[in-house]
Formats: sequence, structure tokens, C-alpha cells
Amino acid sequence: MTIIEGSLGWNANFNLSWDILEYSIKDTDGIISNVRTNELGSKFLTGFSLSIPQSSAEEALIIAVEKGNRVADYLSSIHRLPVQAYLLNITEIRPKGEAKTGIATVKMSGNVHQPVDLDFANIKKLLACSNRKILRQLAHYNMGLRCSSDPINQFREFYLVLEDTYDKGHSHLKKYSYIRHALNHPELDYPQFASKLLHEIGVAHIDPSSPKAKELVEQNLRDLKHDAAKIISDILKTI
Repeated sequence: MTIIEGSLGWNANFNLSWDILEYSIKDTDGIISNVRTNELGSKFLTGFSLSIPQSSAEEALIIAVEKGNRVADYLSSIHRLPVQAYLLNITEIRPKGEAKTGIATVKMSGNVHQPVDLDFANIKKLLACSNRKILRQLAHYNMGLRCSSDPINQFREFYLVLEDTYDKGHSHLKKYSYIRHALNHPELDYPQFASKLLHEIGVAHIDPSSPKAKELVEQNLRDLKHDAAKIISDILKTI
């Protein structure tokens, strides 16, 4: 990492794709919440600020984006809500107050979700996590939530959460593997998968435009999403 003389580090400020209602919000060293309180006293998390260590502008930007994505993945996981964090600006801290600022785009919308007592200390643990499998699973789960209008890609993302948890041939994987392979391979090379599809929808492949195929994917997607959410919930307890 490049150390810039005179620099004390950086502050990276993010806005969230949703204003997230919380019962309570507790900040921690290095992660500060941006909170909006309405006339009824309800608290909404609208964004957050991260402390970035001494580094060059290019390195600080890379670190900020990676950490911001991890925070978004955590918020997605606890709320089961497709959350994205958009970098608003990143400011260099210098003793004499000199600053460099980079601007990113911001998007806003609305949502329905279950509030929690949000403790940023738990997110700080995730930022320190070096387990690539855990980080990958959280990212796939968040991407699955974001693909709510695309059941095929949503199915793929949630399946990858399970695939990183269970050994090949495990019953939890076998329950969905024939659909996953059919989505990824128009011509199935597994006779048992083709036979199962033939029995369930009358053809040995999945045509996304077919009402029967779409119904099969969406029916299994509900259970798959539940199974992926359970895995993510258990993972968060270990971090």
C-alpha cells in the first residue's frame, strides 16, 4: 500500500439504495451511520461513512468500494433486502485541512423490510473477515436479492450460496441441481436430469419463455431462496 506523506487517511461517504428503517443504530470506530429521523421518531439508515487507511487516491478508492460492498452485503443479509452502497465522495484527511474529493453516482428508492437493532460493530467484524468463501456467499446472496425481476439469474445466485456450503451430491443440492444444470446448459448431458425435466414439464430442457418451465423455476426458487437465507443467517452468527 502506498503511504502519502502528510496524509492521515481518507473518509469515504456512501448513500444506500434504500432508506432502511431500524429499531436502533449503534456506530463503532471507523464506521459512522447517516441517520434520518422522521416526525414520529423513527430512525432510517440512509448511508454511512468509512475510515480508509493511509494510501494513494487510487488505492483508497479500491479499498472504499470493496468495504462499501461488504457493508451492503451485510445489510442485505440481515434484512433480506437487495441493498447497494453508492460511493458519494471520498475525502483525504490532512493536518492543514487540504482535501481531495471524488464523486460517484447516487440512486434512491423505497422498500419494505423488517427493522433490526443495527450494531455497526458486527459490520466491522465482516470488514475484517478474510474468509473468501463467506464473502463470496454473502455477495451471491445479495446479487440474488437484486435479481428479483429475473428468476433465472436469481436461481443461479442462490444456488451458488448452497454450492459453497454442501458437498457435491448432498440432498440439499440434488433437490435443485437438475434445474440449475438445465438453466446453464441448453443440452443436458445428465440423462437423469433430462428424465426428471421430461417428467415434470414434458421436455428435457428449460425454455425461459415456456409457462411450464417458468412455473417450475419459480416454485423451486421459493424454497431455494429460503435455504440460502438460512445459510446466510447461520454464517452471520459465526463472524
